[in-house]
This record gives sequence, C-alpha cells and structure tokens, in this order.
Amino acid sequence: MVGLLERLGLPTGRAMKIIDGRHPEQLHTSGNAPKPDMLPLPEDADGQHTHPKRNVLVAITGHDLDCETMTMACNIAKMKKAGVYAIYGIEVPRKLAIDAELPKETEAASEALERASAVADQMHMHIDPEIVQSRNFGQSLVDEARAHECALVILGLPYRVGVGGHFDLGDTADFVLKNAPCRVWLIRGQRPESAERIERADRRETISTTL
Repeated sequence: MVGLLERLGLPTGRAMKIIDGRHPEQLHTSGNAPKPDMLPLPEDADGQHTHPKRNVLVAITGHDLDCETMTMACNIAKMKKAGVYAIYGIEVPRKLAIDAELPKETEAASEALERASAVADQMHMHIDPEIVQSRNFGQSLVDEARAHECALVILGLPYRVGVGGHFDLGDTADFVLKNAPCRVWLIRGQRPESAERIERADRRETISTTL
C-alpha cells in the first residue's frame, strides 16, 4: 500500500484505503472528449460566444483574498474575452440614510479597489471598479451581476468559525449562492495556523484522557 501511495504522490499517513485506482499517466482521454472549460458558454458555428451573460463580477472586501479573486477573474476573462467588474460594498446601518456620507468606509473601499486595479494592470487587464452602498452586500452583488450580464460571480471567503465551532459561511456568500442569476465561485482562505494548533492540542488532550 505504501508503495502505491508513493507512486501516486500521496502522503502515506493519510487515513484512507485505496480499493482501486489508476496512475495518472495511465489515464487517456478520448479524441471525442469535450475540451475542458472552466466556464462553458454556448458558442455558434464559428466558435463565437452567443451567451449574453459573459462578464465576470468580483467581490472586493479589502481582505488578502482580493488578490487571488482578482487574479482568477482576470484569467477567466482573458479566456472568454469578457469584462471584469470589481465591486466593493458598503453596508449602511438602518439608522442612517442609504446615501449617507461615510468617509472612512469610502476611503477603505477606494484603497481596496486601487489594489485590485493594480493586480489587473499587472495582468494587462482593464477592470471597472464600483463602490455600492446598500443594506445588504449580497443583494448588491446579485443586482450588479444582473445589470452587467455576468456569467460568473467570484467571492473570497476568509476562514471563519462561528459560535458553535462550525465554519461560518457568512450572510453575503449565503445570499449570493441562493440568489445569483449565474455561476458562483467561492475561494476559501487558509485556515489560521493558530486554529490548527489549538485543534491538534485538543485532539491530543482528548486522546490522553481516554487512554
């Protein structure tokens, strides 16, 4: 078994059992197999995309994940000859008017969009940055995806654990997944090292108390 795992390039300590499998080099695709496509869209006889929704919308939040989401958006947009819309949402408290002046939030939004634009510039892509104020960022993303005829929405999701210890998807991602008129891709961030160390320590403590 260890030899098989090593040949497949998998760690030998993984808790699993391989019943059957084939080495990647043994896998061959048929000549009639469809060409792999990250974002399949209908095409006409000349290979031109006919789907009206073909732009890409990226949720910008100021988090480190913005670089990854913007890079992915630019890559797929290049392949599809599509436009990229970068949206930063400011959620306005209900005690304030929806168009209230929020200078600190607006400054943070502008800085985040400038960083996103810099990533796009490095990839020789033009993006359309937008700051939207609303009560619900998820609703704004859904509305903007419709308005810009987007075929894809990309969101970065920092690793968060809720009160009950379960992974917290968050209101924005949950709303977009349920209501977006197009595909939605989520990029989950790395799990914090501190959380991993705590969990490992808890597992060791549990094992020691049961022995």
